[in-house]
Amino acid sequence: MSSRSNIAAIAFLKLKRGLAVVLLMGLAISVLYPLAWTVMSSIRNPQEFFLNPWGLPTSINFSVYKKVWNEFYVGRALLNSLTIASLTVILSLAFSLTASFAIARMRWRFSNVVLAFLLTGLMIPGHSTIIPLYLTLIPVIEAVGAKNAILIPYVAGTLPISVFIISSYMRSLPNSVEEAAIIDGCNIRQLFFRIIIPMSLPAVASVTIFNFLGVWNELMLALVFLTKNAEQTLPLALLRFSGRFGTQWSETLATVSIAVIPSILLYVILQEKLIKGMTAGSVKG
Repeated sequence: MSSRSNIAAIAFLKLKRGLAVVLLMGLAISVLYPLAWTVMSSIRNPQEFFLNPWGLPTSINFSVYKKVWNEFYVGRALLNSLTIASLTVILSLAFSLTASFAIARMRWRFSNVVLAFLLTGLMIPGHSTIIPLYLTLIPVIEAVGAKNAILIPYVAGTLPISVFIISSYMRSLPNSVEEAAIIDGCNIRQLFFRIIIPMSLPAVASVTIFNFLGVWNELMLALVFLTKNAEQTLPLALLRFSGRFGTQWSETLATVSIAVIPSILLYVILQEKLIKGMTAGSVKG
């Protein structure tokens, strides 16, 4: 009986593993297929695309990438998006790390009140603030330009979730490391930069990806603030290919293919820290 039960257990484990592999393969295909279809469709002849949109390309034509890069200034829009998203992430991390350190690792009376106040920003619909923000920031736009002024609402919009994630992670850090550093002579500044920030890198990676993608794909604020062609970002560049009488699908798909590259690269670079942040606390000891 024991041998039969062992065989049954082994068979069950193999079946379970096989089902898990099939499920993961299905999930991978569901994620990768739209990306592969977008890239393949962008290099197809427009007539071939309309006749058989789901088929494989019979010929490859990369001229559409050169067209959108030069004629529609997608390269400039890509640089604008990278600049705005990168500056937003850097400024947001600078503010959220210091605020999270004060809230999570320092003892003072109103720390929870300040955290609750910051979290109220998550309850306010972003689109309801567009007109008041624009009217308030008109002097800033006139002084430093719309591309710089738009950083203010972007950074402010990312602070609530950033502080929430980082402060929650900092609260989970052991006090023993902090106490040992203080005994060794570390002051608050050294403790923050040398101990707390390196230990909080998984949370920083999560916030970086979340905020970068949020700003990278943002459209409404950019549509209101960035009215000049030289300042427009990639989401605004995509609007150039849609009009009253149709959509230029090859150009649209080529621009989308270009737009996903920085997001994929960022995730590849930070995936290890991101996974550590997602699994933090799941295993004790």
